[in-house]
This record gives sequence, structure tokens and C-alpha cells, in this order.
Amino acid sequence: MKEDILCRIEGKIAIIDINRPPYNALNSAIFEGMITFLEELYRNDEANVVVIKGAGEKAFSAGADINQFVSRLGSKDISLTAGFHKAFELLTQLPIPVIAALKGHVLGGGLELALACDFRICDENTKMGLPEINLGIFPGAGGTQRLPRLIGKSKAMEMIMFGTIINAEEAKQYGLVNKIVAFEHVEEEALNWANMLKDKPKVALQKIKKTINHGLELSLAEGLRYEMEMFAEMFVSEDAREGINAFLEKRKPNFVGKEEVKR
Repeated sequence: MKEDILCRIEGKIAIIDINRPPYNALNSAIFEGMITFLEELYRNDEANVVVIKGAGEKAFSAGADINQFVSRLGSKDISLTAGFHKAFELLTQLPIPVIAALKGHVLGGGLELALACDFRICDENTKMGLPEINLGIFPGAGGTQRLPRLIGKSKAMEMIMFGTIINAEEAKQYGLVNKIVAFEHVEEEALNWANMLKDKPKVALQKIKKTINHGLELSLAEGLRYEMEMFAEMFVSEDAREGINAFLEKRKPNFVGKEEVKR
């Protein structure tokens, strides 16, 4: 029986494949599989970076499987969105960087999944949007919260209230994607980024992600104070000792991803 999500680790890179082509509609099996895999990543130290991609040629994901909504009509049932939120929050809070390789349609819950990632690389013909308004509903898997924080309130309101579908160039202009490449190179470029990141000092990457994400929830003054605290913590890491000594000794550093300096 075909699995709806495929997860593996290859050379310190965790790879998550949404495997319901052609449109990779998101269902509970995908969220359950994603949650199980992400929780395992929290427990072990096998991966330094994550890449998420969708199977097939048409879509990263065109959104949630609408069939799941029918049984919930007429009731205030948060169980479906609870699954979305748990999976996406695990991604956001994962200490290591997460890269979304976006091809084709990136709509609804598919875009909300991409918003939970740290980097987004798309193809030249990618179409992105949150069209839930056209179903009489609105984005319920983080879109109303993550999109304004990424591209600003006004543009986010426009996309969500009008159900606007934007192209790759608009997405780049809004700051929604980091890079646009040819369709056939999206996954290759995401893996190139992953390979560069996996060799960076892991402790510093973790502190950067934590400092930025938490700092966005604070005032500027509080965020600057938090940055000072996190920066000070770096100096008890083995990676900081190795990086600084390697620079002074004019050699390539050998980062081991350790929090505490050996005494």
C-alpha cells in the first residue's frame, strides 16, 4: 500500500516527501507521519537540516483534502486543524533549519506548510495562494498568523480576503520565497542549500533560529536583550572554540555540534 508521506535521513539531511500526487492533498495520515518523524528528530542528533518536497510534477501541495471537511460541517470540530497546527509548530520549533522545495501549486494548507519552514525555494511557474475564502472558510493552519508576520499585514489581508493567487516573481517581491529556479532544479537547489547548511556549526544554527523566532514575539528592547543572552551562551560551545581557534590558526574548522566546551 502506498504511503502518503515518506521520511528518511541521508547524510545528515532529513527528507520529507509528501506522496499523494498529482496534487499532494494533505490528510490526517500525512500529519500523523510528519509528527512522528519530527518528534524523532527532536530526540536524536542524526540530522542537521530538513528538506520538504512534494511528489510528482503538478504541486508541492494544493492544500488540504477537502473531503475531510464534509463530516465536520455543522459542528465546531477543531480536531483537523489541531493536527495541522501540531505538525507545523513542530517544524517551526525544530532547532535545525527547514527548507521547502516548492514546485507547481502551493495553495491553502500547502502554503501554510511552506510558511512553517525557514526557507522557500520555488520554480519559475509556481502559483501560491490561500484561496479558502472561495469555500466560505479561511486559512486555519497558521496562514492568518504566519503570512502577516512574513509579508506584512496589508498584503496578507489582500491574499487571504480576495483568495489571490500570486506567481513566483510576486512571491519573491513580497519576501515569501528566498529563491526562484527552473522547475527541474528546485529539489536540486534545496539539497544544495541543505548540504551547505549541514556543514555549518550546528549549535550556532540552532541559536540563530531560536533567537530570531523568539525575538519576533518580543519588543525590540526585549529582543535585543534576548540576543545578548543567546550570544553569550555561544561561548560555552565547543563549536565556538573550534571556529575561533581555526580562524586564528588559519585552518578549516571541524565543527562537531557540541553545546559545552571541553574543560
